[in-house]
Order: sequence, then C-alpha cells, then structure tokens
Amino acid sequence: MITQNQLGYSLVELLISLIIGLIVMGGIYLSATSQERNMHIEDRVAEVQANLRAGLYILERDLRSAGYDPNCLSPPCLGFTNANATSVAFKRRDPNTNTIQTIVYSLYDSQGDGDQDLGRNFNGSGKQPVILNVDAINFVYFDKSGTRLTTPVTSNDLNDIKTVEVTIVAHSEIPDPNYVASKVFKNLQGETVFTPPSNDHYRRRAIRTRILCRNIF
Repeated sequence: MITQNQLGYSLVELLISLIIGLIVMGGIYLSATSQERNMHIEDRVAEVQANLRAGLYILERDLRSAGYDPNCLSPPCLGFTNANATSVAFKRRDPNTNTIQTIVYSLYDSQGDGDQDLGRNFNGSGKQPVILNVDAINFVYFDKSGTRLTTPVTSNDLNDIKTVEVTIVAHSEIPDPNYVASKVFKNLQGETVFTPPSNDHYRRRAIRTRILCRNIF
C-alpha cells in the first residue's frame, strides 16, 4: 500500500523544475558568452595598444636623434629635410661609421589590404611598417621658443624645429559587429585628426606625445 508520503512528483512539479533549470542554465550561458565576448574585445584593444606603443618607441627614438652631428661646429647642421602634417624626414650622422643617415616616416599600404600603415624608410632602402592599421597620423612642429610652425614647414624654417608633437590613431585588425565607432580623435592642440565613418565597427586607440629633438641647436 502506497502512503501519501511515498507519492512521486507530479507532472506540474516536474515542469516547474524543468523551467527553473532552463532559466538557470540560460543565465549561465549568457554570462559565459558575455565574458567570452569581453575577452575578445580586450584582446583586440590590447593588440592595438601594443601595436601603437611598439611603433611609437621607434619613432620617438629616431626623432630625438634628428640632427645628431658631432662633426658640426656651428648651426645649421643636419636636421629636418621635410616636415608636414602626415610625414617627416630628417638626417643624422652615424657615430660609428661617420656616414649621414636619412630617415623618412610616412603612411602607405604595406600589406595591400586597403589599410594604411606607418612606414619607416631608412637610407632609401624602402619602407618598412612600424605601426599597422593606422587611420591617421598628425605631426605638429614647434621652434625653440615654443612657437608653432606653419605646416608644411618651409625650407627656411626647417632648421628651427625643436619639438614635434605626434598623434597616431590605429584600429583593430578585426571589426566588432556589435560595436559602432563614434569617437572623434584629436591631437594635443585640440584639433580633429580623425572622425570614423558612419556604421564603422572597428575599435580604435590613439597615442599622443611631445618629442624634444635634443640634437637640434
């Protein structure tokens, strides 16, 4: 004889338990997928930041050495040969070989994928990419007194460049379909250097710095 306490679960109770279980599992699934998506986003952003920092290190090192010429006794000596808003060229002397080196930074498409990259041309040997997926680069030049020079800097004023402000905007390798870019990027002067196109899904980061050309008289 089956007593009341020995009866099994009713169909209603089983359905309620099943629904509760599905709700809990759904919550766990949504939480897991959200965490995975956030990890992918963080990886893409970290990749852009690492790309910018590595390239900027090379650019800063070169610009600081612009005009280096231990053989020069009085100015003007070696220095900038071209200076505009999106590219820069300068000369320095190699202390080991005593030869003059020419370095040019400008944008080009290194991979043929339609994205611009920041290239470094050393002694006319051809451009090598230092920063990939660059949306914009902006150079601003100042003389010894801190006065901003008109860009492009004329040949008469190239020897006056003492400080260079650099702003670089780069985007992730892979777009994020759930993200719509809207941030406007500006340089240290507050001037807009890049506005993302409408319906753009790339995540971006910008890096800005002010570089003192320590070898310019």
